Amino acid sequence: MAGMLRGPHHGVGIAVSVAERIFHFMKARADAQGGSLSAADLNGLRAQFLASLPKAAHFFEEVDRQYAEACGGTAEEYFSHDSILVTLLSVCVRKAALKAFPQVELMGANWLNQFLGGVGRYIREHACADADDRLTKAYFEAAAKLGAKLQVADLLGDEATRRVLKECFAPLVARDAVERIAESFCDTVNVHVATKRGIGTADPAKVTEGEVKKFLTLLPPQLTIAFGAQAAA
Repeated sequence: MAGMLRGPHHGVGIAVSVAERIFHFMKARADAQGGSLSAADLNGLRAQFLASLPKAAHFFEEVDRQYAEACGGTAEEYFSHDSILVTLLSVCVRKAALKAFPQVELMGANWLNQFLGGVGRYIREHACADADDRLTKAYFEAAAKLGAKLQVADLLGDEATRRVLKECFAPLVARDAVERIAESFCDTVNVHVATKRGIGTADPAKVTEGEVKKFLTLLPPQLTIAFGAQAAA
């Protein structure tokens, strides 16, 4: 048998890695205190360990990919460091995009994902350069509390996640956004879509300023609904 094999060894590997990390924290603290640990020390180490989980994001993502390969899984990576922003954007702006861009109906889900990638690119360049890092940190904090039960709705209801998203959306929903950023937003999205699709200067897959202005007009009430619904959940 070649390649990744399904089996409990994946879980065992994770358990060993986590245990090694925990005992590393404990040994370092014990060595610093002459070989003894109090109950307060253990509580502090627990908090320190949980706070360190986001720093191990790439480790957990790689384990997830290996497990998916072994099981023949094909599900999207919704919560990886590189995809979490687009995942949350999809929930927040999808309805506005469906109404503003005929490309969604003409070209399907693949185009919509490319558009959302362009929105993410604009946000990183103009609103929140560290959005991926901060959303990943919030995701791991939520995952530590909810484990396998975690859903996208839980993240949208999480205060840390909401703070980051509101910062991300701030320039898109500002009072003068429709006129002030439509051109730059359009350019950024089109560069991203063109790169992903390998297209030239003129192509129906690209958005127009008119479509972007419609999208930016629809966005504020859509976000009010999205955030309000999660707050009420």
